[in-house]
Amino acid sequence: MSAFLGPIHHWLYHKIQFEEEWIQSILNAAEQNGWGSFAEKLDADCGPADLRPLEESIDQGNIHGWLQQKIHVEEARFAVLVTELLKADASRVSKLEEISYRFGQSHSVPEGTDAAGAFQLLGDTLLDGMPCDHVNQILEREEGHVVWQQTQCLHGEFWEQAGGDAAVYYALRARMIQGMLSGSGLTFSAGENGRFEVRKG
Repeated sequence: MSAFLGPIHHWLYHKIQFEEEWIQSILNAAEQNGWGSFAEKLDADCGPADLRPLEESIDQGNIHGWLQQKIHVEEARFAVLVTELLKADASRVSKLEEISYRFGQSHSVPEGTDAAGAFQLLGDTLLDGMPCDHVNQILEREEGHVVWQQTQCLHGEFWEQAGGDAAVYYALRARMIQGMLSGSGLTFSAGENGRFEVRKG
């Protein structure tokens, strides 16, 4: 990555901010549902979220390393929060899916978005490592659908460290994406071995 701040750095920071906003929605719901307060635990165990404007917070001498570290903080915060909630009561997963769906709805895709546009929007929003990781590889791109393959899982290690299961992450993420697409006429589906599809109708 460049030694100077550019559009790609702001693009990646937006994805980091989106992940933290999702985390905050779960934290708020946890308190509202009487599940407990986890903000201090996340800050202590994983590191605090820093959502100041990028120019005010980034280490200009180590842009790539700083962004990588922030990604790791967000991944760990999400994994620890959800895993702790489910350790206390595994049945909460359905509520967490509902929370994630509603969060996705609050970030719905613009009206008229087609499958290719939705795929692009997901790529601009969801945290999948650094750009150099090339996580998502397009297999099919047609007018009515896009199919892609996840080439590697960058989330699993954080869930293992938290004592959880990355399958929960993908379930919540799927519901959140479905919330983003609700009302658009587009559907999202997850197949086997990291294969995903957005389809019209």
